[in-house]
Amino acid sequence: MAGFQGSSTRHDPHESFSAAIEAERRQIMTSIPGEVVSYDPKTQKATIRPRYEQKFGDKVLKAPDLMEVPVNFQRGGGMIIHKPMKAGDEVILNFAQRSLDKSGDDASAANGHPGRMHNMSDAVATPGAYSKPKEASNLPSDRMHIGTEDGKSGLQMKPDGTADLVKDGDSIWTVITDFLKVIKDHKHGGVPMDAGDIAKIDALITRAGKMKA
Repeated sequence: MAGFQGSSTRHDPHESFSAAIEAERRQIMTSIPGEVVSYDPKTQKATIRPRYEQKFGDKVLKAPDLMEVPVNFQRGGGMIIHKPMKAGDEVILNFAQRSLDKSGDDASAANGHPGRMHNMSDAVATPGAYSKPKEASNLPSDRMHIGTEDGKSGLQMKPDGTADLVKDGDSIWTVITDFLKVIKDHKHGGVPMDAGDIAKIDALITRAGKMKA
């Protein structure tokens, strides 16, 4: 590429122009991975360490920690999906095309006039692991899972609308069904439940089974 060619070609105006463009492009920040250093749930802002470095000869310059970076949680309609971010959690850093100073303070429009563009000072972090060490290998393959990364605890739902709440592999619907069976088999004063009550409990057990994902 132009920026890597020898100085002898820089006498060519086209080559020099291409090298200048490439040098400018190398300064544009778009998206890079990062990791949480600390997080404040009250402001939903974090200190983020970008996983980014530049080499100059035999020296490596690492990007500094970014302070008070807004964390982009899904929200809307008065609702939010908030995650308790902790040190080491991976994020993707996106850099705004203009300064977020004013719009971040009062929600006004970002200024389109020249100024900071794609600058590290205007980062927004989106939670989400991408690296191989952070792969979650035990998530269920047939349902949505909102819960722990090991897939054993949380809210799970299938495309057909059936859902479950699980904890370490145990199911809320299994607990409810087992409870209904205990009631069904219970004897009051040594006398079993009458047929009508047993039928009602059987119907509840069937309904619970149909709702279980």
